[in-house]
Amino acid sequence: MRVKNIFIKETSDNLAELEHELKQPNQLSHNALEKVVRTMHNIKGTAPMVGFNELSVVATPIEQAYKEVLNNNIEVNGNLVEKTKSAVSMLQQMLKTEEAHLPKTEKEQKVLIDYFNTITG
Repeated sequence: MRVKNIFIKETSDNLAELEHELKQPNQLSHNALEKVVRTMHNIKGTAPMVGFNELSVVATPIEQAYKEVLNNNIEVNGNLVEKTKSAVSMLQQMLKTEEAHLPKTEKEQKVLIDYFNTITG
Protein backbone atom coordinates (compact mmCIF):
# COMPACT_ATOMS: atom_id res chain seq x y z
CA MET A 1 0.00 0.00 0.00
CA ARG A 2 2.86 2.38 0.77
CA VAL A 3 4.35 1.99 -2.72
CA LYS A 4 0.98 2.72 -4.29
CA ASN A 5 0.61 5.89 -2.21
CA ILE A 6 4.09 7.04 -3.22
CA PHE A 7 3.24 6.38 -6.87
CA ILE A 8 0.01 8.37 -6.58
CA LYS A 9 1.76 11.32 -4.90
CA GLU A 10 4.74 11.45 -7.28
CA THR A 11 2.61 10.94 -10.39
CA SER A 12 0.13 13.58 -9.26
CA ASP A 13 3.00 16.03 -8.74
CA ASN A 14 4.53 15.23 -12.14
CA LEU A 15 1.17 15.60 -13.91
CA ALA A 16 0.56 18.94 -12.18
CA GLU A 17 3.95 20.15 -13.45
CA LEU A 18 3.07 18.98 -16.95
CA GLU A 19 -0.26 20.74 -16.76
CA HIS A 20 1.57 23.96 -15.91
CA GLU A 21 4.05 23.50 -18.79
CA LEU A 22 1.23 22.89 -21.26
CA LYS A 23 -0.52 26.17 -20.43
CA GLN A 24 1.81 27.96 -22.84
CA PRO A 25 1.71 25.68 -25.90
CA ASN A 26 3.58 28.10 -28.16
CA GLN A 27 6.51 28.18 -25.77
CA LEU A 28 7.08 24.48 -25.13
CA SER A 29 10.77 24.03 -24.55
CA HIS A 30 12.78 20.95 -25.39
CA ASN A 31 12.89 20.26 -21.65
CA ALA A 32 9.09 20.39 -21.46
CA LEU A 33 8.80 17.90 -24.32
CA GLU A 34 11.29 15.60 -22.59
CA LYS A 35 9.29 15.92 -19.37
CA VAL A 36 6.18 14.68 -21.17
CA VAL A 37 8.13 11.64 -22.39
CA ARG A 38 9.66 10.94 -18.96
CA THR A 39 6.38 11.33 -17.10
CA MET A 40 4.46 9.10 -19.50
CA HIS A 41 7.29 6.56 -19.51
CA ASN A 42 7.24 6.40 -15.72
CA ILE A 43 3.47 5.99 -15.68
CA LYS A 44 3.62 3.34 -18.40
CA GLY A 45 6.17 1.29 -16.50
CA THR A 46 5.11 1.75 -12.90
CA ALA A 47 1.31 2.01 -13.01
CA PRO A 48 0.71 -1.71 -13.71
CA MET A 49 2.90 -2.67 -10.75
CA VAL A 50 0.60 -0.80 -8.36
CA GLY A 51 -2.72 -1.78 -9.93
CA PHE A 52 -3.29 1.15 -12.30
CA ASN A 53 -3.18 -0.74 -15.60
CA GLU A 54 -5.43 1.75 -17.40
CA LEU A 55 -3.03 4.62 -16.69
CA SER A 56 -0.37 2.70 -18.56
CA VAL A 57 -2.72 2.17 -21.50
CA VAL A 58 -3.31 5.93 -21.75
CA ALA A 59 0.33 6.96 -21.16
CA THR A 60 1.92 4.62 -23.72
CA PRO A 61 0.73 6.30 -26.96
CA ILE A 62 1.42 9.76 -25.52
CA GLU A 63 4.98 8.78 -24.72
CA GLN A 64 5.40 7.45 -28.26
CA ALA A 65 3.94 10.59 -29.83
CA TYR A 66 6.28 12.87 -27.92
CA LYS A 67 9.27 10.70 -28.78
CA GLU A 68 8.30 11.31 -32.40
CA VAL A 69 8.11 15.04 -31.67
CA LEU A 70 11.61 14.95 -30.16
CA ASN A 71 12.84 13.06 -33.24
CA ASN A 72 11.30 15.78 -35.45
CA ASN A 73 8.86 13.33 -37.06
CA ILE A 74 5.79 15.10 -35.67
CA GLU A 75 5.32 18.83 -35.25
CA VAL A 76 3.87 20.29 -32.07
CA ASN A 77 0.55 21.96 -32.82
CA GLY A 78 -2.45 23.19 -30.90
CA ASN A 79 -4.38 19.96 -31.37
CA LEU A 80 -1.55 17.83 -29.99
CA VAL A 81 -1.21 20.08 -26.97
CA GLU A 82 -4.97 20.17 -26.34
CA LYS A 83 -5.21 16.37 -26.54
CA THR A 84 -2.24 16.12 -24.20
CA LYS A 85 -3.89 18.47 -21.72
CA SER A 86 -7.04 16.34 -21.88
CA ALA A 87 -5.01 13.20 -21.29
CA VAL A 88 -3.16 14.76 -18.34
CA SER A 89 -6.47 15.81 -16.82
CA MET A 90 -7.88 12.32 -17.34
CA LEU A 91 -4.83 10.69 -15.77
CA GLN A 92 -5.13 13.01 -12.76
CA GLN A 93 -8.79 12.09 -12.35
CA MET A 94 -8.03 8.39 -12.70
CA LEU A 95 -5.43 8.67 -9.94
CA LYS A 96 -7.90 10.40 -7.64
CA THR A 97 -10.85 8.10 -8.15
CA GLU A 98 -9.17 4.81 -9.03
CA GLU A 99 -12.22 4.26 -11.24
CA ALA A 100 -10.83 3.99 -14.74
CA HIS A 101 -13.79 2.01 -16.04
CA LEU A 102 -16.53 4.59 -15.84
CA PRO A 103 -18.33 4.65 -19.24
CA LYS A 104 -17.51 8.31 -19.88
CA THR A 105 -13.87 7.75 -18.98
CA GLU A 106 -13.60 4.68 -21.20
CA LYS A 107 -14.97 6.62 -24.17
CA GLU A 108 -12.60 9.53 -23.53
CA GLN A 109 -9.69 7.11 -23.17
CA LYS A 110 -10.46 5.51 -26.50
CA VAL A 111 -10.70 8.88 -28.28
CA LEU A 112 -7.37 10.06 -26.84
CA ILE A 113 -5.58 6.76 -27.38
CA ASP A 114 -6.84 6.60 -30.98
CA TYR A 115 -5.64 10.16 -31.61
CA PHE A 116 -2.12 9.54 -30.33
CA ASN A 117 -1.90 6.18 -32.11
CA THR A 118 -3.04 7.80 -35.37
CA ILE A 119 -0.42 10.54 -35.34
CA THR A 120 2.41 8.10 -34.69
CA GLY A 121 1.37 5.87 -37.53
